[in-house]
Amino acid sequence: MSAPSSTAKPPTVQASAPPAIPVPPATQTPPIRPTPIPRQSDPRVQQSVKDFETFISFIFSISIFGASTFAIIAGQMVDPIDIWKPDPPPFHIDTVRNFLGIAWLCFVLALAVAGYSSSILVLHRQNAGGVYDQKWGRAWDRFGLASSVVLHLLLVCAFLFLSLSLVAYVGAVGWVAVGFSSLAIAFVLGLLGHQVLKA
Repeated sequence: MSAPSSTAKPPTVQASAPPAIPVPPATQTPPIRPTPIPRQSDPRVQQSVKDFETFISFIFSISIFGASTFAIIAGQMVDPIDIWKPDPPPFHIDTVRNFLGIAWLCFVLALAVAGYSSSILVLHRQNAGGVYDQKWGRAWDRFGLASSVVLHLLLVCAFLFLSLSLVAYVGAVGWVAVGFSSLAIAFVLGLLGHQVLKA
């Protein structure tokens, strides 16, 4: 008997799947941030700084002129008794010297306050980076107001005591000067009240 013939089946080839293409992870777009608004200088603040600088220059000029009264204090002064004979003088020579000394001190203090105020203004301007906005202006106004009041009071007090020393030599003119100096003090106090209320 012959063995049954077996037909060999060809091997089945399975199609391999194509290699997977790596998908990059989804990139998240960062949130869009609003562009910050650049700081801008306030024209009113700039004008206020310029006005203060002009005021400081004026104080320097007046104070340097007034500080020269030291030469009068150190020099030989005429005794008011010799001028008012036989009547008694309004003030004696020692009192006149005291008046002149107080006036000289007020002028020197005004010079010092003006100098330090100018230096502090320079530091504030450097910190501002050239941008003088309202926030910077409010911070500066407090110091500028205090400095202006002190300088005004020192000046009018200096002229008041100069006027009192003048009374000892020229009575009528001296008393007129005292009156105007007193009005100046009242004006400064009123101006201070107005600026405080406005601030």
